[in-house]
Amino acid sequence: MTTRTLLHDPVIERLMEARTGPCVTITLPTHRTMPDADRDILLLKDLLHQAEDRLAERGAKRDVAPLIERMHTLAGSIDHNHHMDGLALFVARDHAELVKLPFPVEPRVVVGDAFMVRDVVRARLGSVHYHVLVLSQHKARLFTANDDHLVGEVRGGLPLENRHYTTDAAQVTTSRGQDNQARHWYADVAKAVEQVVGPQGRVVVATTTTHHAPFLAVAPHADLFIAHLEGNHEHEAPAELVRRAWTLAYEDQKRRHLADVETLGRTPVEKHVTTIDDIRARVQEGRGQTLLVERDLVIPGAVVDDRVRTDAPSGGADIVDRIIIAQLRHGGDVRMLPPGSLNDYDGIALILRY
Repeated sequence: MTTRTLLHDPVIERLMEARTGPCVTITLPTHRTMPDADRDILLLKDLLHQAEDRLAERGAKRDVAPLIERMHTLAGSIDHNHHMDGLALFVARDHAELVKLPFPVEPRVVVGDAFMVRDVVRARLGSVHYHVLVLSQHKARLFTANDDHLVGEVRGGLPLENRHYTTDAAQVTTSRGQDNQARHWYADVAKAVEQVVGPQGRVVVATTTTHHAPFLAVAPHADLFIAHLEGNHEHEAPAELVRRAWTLAYEDQKRRHLADVETLGRTPVEKHVTTIDDIRARVQEGRGQTLLVERDLVIPGAVVDDRVRTDAPSGGADIVDRIIIAQLRHGGDVRMLPPGSLNDYDGIALILRY
């Protein structure tokens, strides 16, 4: 996903808006099934109490009371029967929003002058969002997936029935007639899929070898189709299909990550910076082209006299999160990489525009 697409993500746009007064961010791991989800309710209550205490430290009770009320109203709207693996609550005087996350997060309360958006950014960039196309001679279905989880089946333009297929002897007695049928079918499928996934899409094609190669030959943008899951999957349970496709999508993601790190390694020393103070300064100047950061890297601290101080009171704020926000606001790219990818750079590095 490109940063331009990310900047136009409506959730991230809302969370990055400038706001007055305290901004409260609460994150917690959640469970998809009962009775484990009952524990989420208790954990959330504890985090809400922590948030109240943090807010009380920042102002008079009457000033923060409306914010606390809004926070509890948002928490009360949560349906604990339909969780994913993580949850984030964002509350300010003029905004309240829940975001479900497809991965566990640490229990955390941050009260500051902006929301902590890094987990939402990670959900958009650090996880693998892809589609699985189930293709046969008769039908095409498209499923949306996030990592190894099935999100749902695409409706609208898909599924498709093969209307080019016929047993009319006049049309199929020659190999040319059979090939024409197949080409028209594959072209229809490719067009429908590309309209759904867009130019940045990633699609695993679940089909037999007989269909896979000729399908790619017809597809106008074959690079969207990142991997092939061999076999006839027409009657396979979608959730199981996604679990199998995930290994292929993850390998594609790894290749992309390695390419990012290799690009950093080839970048001249004058075109990249690796210390946290230099990275922050260049990003603030709008000079950052691509920010590479390990997805779990957290640097608590504050900026004092225009320098990063990890020993200064931070209220739970994360310097890395602030850098990510600034990079996005300046239109730069962000790459969220697996832990250990940037060991030689202490987990974070910036490639400069100039």
